[in-house]
Amino acid sequence: MPDLPACLECKPLTRAVVTGYAAKVTAEDRAAQWDAFIAAMVWGHGRVGYGPSRVERIMAQPGFEEQLADVTRIALEQGGPAAFEHIRQQRKTGAGCLKHLGAAFGTTYLSFLTRAHRGSDIAPVLDSVVRAWFAEHVEDVDVRIGDGWTYPRKYATYVETMQAWGNKLDIAPDDVERLIFLQQQDATQGSWRESWSSAVTTPESGELLEALRLALDDLGAGDDAEPHLRALEDVIAEAEDRAPDEA
Repeated sequence: MPDLPACLECKPLTRAVVTGYAAKVTAEDRAAQWDAFIAAMVWGHGRVGYGPSRVERIMAQPGFEEQLADVTRIALEQGGPAAFEHIRQQRKTGAGCLKHLGAAFGTTYLSFLTRAHRGSDIAPVLDSVVRAWFAEHVEDVDVRIGDGWTYPRKYATYVETMQAWGNKLDIAPDDVERLIFLQQQDATQGSWRESWSSAVTTPESGELLEALRLALDDLGAGDDAEPHLRALEDVIAEAEDRAPDEA
């Protein structure tokens, strides 16, 4: 595990700070990739207590450095949806790619990379909060991707939609995502853990697992439960990797 990037120890971790780390990324500089990835993960997890152990687990997997470099290069050269598709294909064929990294936090990294390097071609975060908002407010755009990488076309459609809305509003696509996120949080009156509860669709397995993890943390049983929750995560991830392609 690399040392924590220096600025994360002394500055508020704003979107601008993380974007600054992403701006230093190149396809060749793996140290910069690691720093940007860690910054994106810290920003995404916030003050959630299990964040550090989860990120350490992801980065400790064999081949992580090479896999992150491949995903980064594709995102820089071709955009977020192409990187999403690459992860899907690598996992589907059994080659593996960024094991234990779900789509919510994976698209967080892609969002910062594309914001820093691809002008208006930004691929925003797609997490459970945004999916719940779409389920309630948008009938003709299906963004139900779970927390896996099974549905690259749905993610590409989501990115195209956010970019089109950004153009209409004259703001960046990731600012549209931020507005949606804040509106959904406001509608559910607080914690993101409740954001899917009012959705018109059944919550995804990964979302239920996250809710269970947070509930166990609140009860003080998080450490004891974590090995079992990780085993369930593996079962879910393996099932998603084996799932058939989109129709």
